[in-house]
Amino acid sequence: MEIIGHHKEKEILSRYLNRNQKSYSFLFEGKEGIGKKLLALYTGRGFLCQKNRNFGCGECESCRLTDNLISNIYEGTNLSPNPNIKLVSSQEGKDIKISQIREVLDFLKLKSDDGKVVIIENAERMNTEAGNALLKTLEEPPENSMIILTTTNQNRLLPTIVSRCYKIRFSSLSKEDIYQFLIHRGFSENDAKTFSILSDGSLSLYTYLKDNPNIYQYSKDLAVLFLDRKLRLEGIVNLAEILDKLDNKNLSVVFRIVQIILHKKMLKGEIDIDLYDKFLKEYEELEKAVKSGVKKKLAVEGMYFNVKT
Repeated sequence: MEIIGHHKEKEILSRYLNRNQKSYSFLFEGKEGIGKKLLALYTGRGFLCQKNRNFGCGECESCRLTDNLISNIYEGTNLSPNPNIKLVSSQEGKDIKISQIREVLDFLKLKSDDGKVVIIENAERMNTEAGNALLKTLEEPPENSMIILTTTNQNRLLPTIVSRCYKIRFSSLSKEDIYQFLIHRGFSENDAKTFSILSDGSLSLYTYLKDNPNIYQYSKDLAVLFLDRKLRLEGIVNLAEILDKLDNKNLSVVFRIVQIILHKKMLKGEIDIDLYDKFLKEYEELEKAVKSGVKKKLAVEGMYFNVKT
């Protein structure tokens, strides 16, 4: 799996790895879907590499097993992973609990010639008890160990955790990086260009739409209805029937895409700013209505009429 972009971040991490320290505590901060986890895995690969090659030689047994782990995560294979890397994440969006951190501490105590690497995803989801349990280990990691926390917002972490880590701030992906990524995955030039604009510097949308291909089409159809100067009653009624069957998450993604499309059109001067502002205001009302139990069909139709009239 290839790392997309992040040349500056890789250069910074390379300098850290070249120090050949006995232990590290890192905090990777940046928006969702930009590759923090993948670069954390490659950083761990380099730390464990038996030939001490930066992000790993790719040839030794440790690198081979780390590559297996990366393949398992991103390609769904079932290869023997590196036993010296432990991944921790929240279960179904819930808190990371102290029991999970205790497992981390036990894992770090195990002896290994190559070393130990722990990657805690979305570390802001550690509850206070879990965060406090990790403090001492972050300040004084066991010899021959690396701990990497990833987060979308370091301000949601305990300040005492942030202060104990080397902080790496990840930039959003460029449109060109995303465009090339999509082209290499078989997208047409037109679709790759459109997606690179919609993606807003992240691959989160691509990952989601890959598993939900109809959502993108629904989004484009809805955007067309908002952009059309005329009121298209039949169009919105038919589309609202379809959107009514979506769960709240899918409906939210549809409107997120529509918002991005309208925002781009507004910046280009192709639609009036008042229309965009009305869209944002009415979407807030739609979300409240849906949460309170109003049928999605009625909420979507009502929003459309309020924006267009």
